[in-house]
Amino acid sequence: MRYVGKPIVSITRNEDIIFAVRSCLDQLKIPDLTGKNILLKPNVGREALPNSGINTNPEVVSAIFNYLKERYNAQYYIGDSPIINTDTKKAFEKYGYSELLKDENIHFIDLDDKPPIEKEIPNGKLLKSIKLTGYWKDFDYIISIPVLKMHMHCGASLSFKNLKGLIYKRNKVALHHFQSPEIISHYNKNEKSIKIKELDVAIADFANLVYPDLAIIDASIAHEGMGPSSGNPVRLNTIIASTSSLAADIIALAISQPTWTLDDVPHLKLISESLFPSLKSFKDIKTIPQNIEEFIHPLKPSPESITIKYKNVILTDIDSCSACLSTIFKLLENNIGFISKHFTEKNPLRIAIGKGIKQSDLYSDMFLVGNCTSSLNKYKTGVFIKGCTPTESIIMQLIKENLKVN
Repeated sequence: MRYVGKPIVSITRNEDIIFAVRSCLDQLKIPDLTGKNILLKPNVGREALPNSGINTNPEVVSAIFNYLKERYNAQYYIGDSPIINTDTKKAFEKYGYSELLKDENIHFIDLDDKPPIEKEIPNGKLLKSIKLTGYWKDFDYIISIPVLKMHMHCGASLSFKNLKGLIYKRNKVALHHFQSPEIISHYNKNEKSIKIKELDVAIADFANLVYPDLAIIDASIAHEGMGPSSGNPVRLNTIIASTSSLAADIIALAISQPTWTLDDVPHLKLISESLFPSLKSFKDIKTIPQNIEEFIHPLKPSPESITIKYKNVILTDIDSCSACLSTIFKLLENNIGFISKHFTEKNPLRIAIGKGIKQSDLYSDMFLVGNCTSSLNKYKTGVFIKGCTPTESIIMQLIKENLKVN
């Protein structure tokens, strides 16, 4: 993890994405991986339509696998642990991975299949220990292959954020549930220009334990706006790679958010400060090519505040996770006909999500969505919908039952 001199980041752009991947990797000094157990860890956290920029492009992952297979006689694995209520294999297949998964030279694994391994977090501020996938000890070399995405809670989702998929099942949710005012006030007292959240600290803590050996960022189809899953795809035909994941993430930000610093992605700022204090901006990195101006394509960031465009819907969101927020947005989008029929501006549909909801936020006709709101159920105000995250169909079922309609 320590580097002598500036870390190297290779960046390429080409409509032929296989050529882009190969050209990018040719510029790096990848160690001899012969005989190793290698995990290809794309971001396939949701069932989504191909080319939406929500998951890693399977064409990119296939090109990486074939490049490595031609050079190293090794054992190759591909897998992820998606959000709750998502079938891992279906998520891969729906996004276009079926052909790759048929290749007998790569083994598909659901990272949640094996019983977990609990590991202590060295120097963890919030995370003192975490349950990892039971496959953790099986891997000699981990390649993080995220899609370049803007993120409503993290600023951007890149190679470090992608490694949350190594956390076992619901233990990933723990990173969103921390409430530590003392630690957060300490950070924000010293960093007045930014707002660091518990999630940022937890991701940075996790990096003390899990650090990818190689990062290959898929910017063939990036995701702008309301990421990680409710934004818009943007085709960039770009690949970014480095044996320094932080350097790769910094360059990804440099081309997608050229006016940003690490302050705008606080978990990366914390990782820089704790692990790589000399690595703070693109000026601390050697890029191939040296001039990256031609790769710059600013993406729309996630909005700082979330507004609902429907006048007959009132959403109270205080410190929710992206899974809950994305589910609510999809629910409104897919059921707006029903909602418009049964709710008005004077009699709106009230929904509350997030761990920060308080008794004073409640209304008698409010739907409290997700386990984060369970502590409010004791007040007998509103309708509690359990789950982490409850599915869209369950939420709609309870809304209809409350209205006594079919």
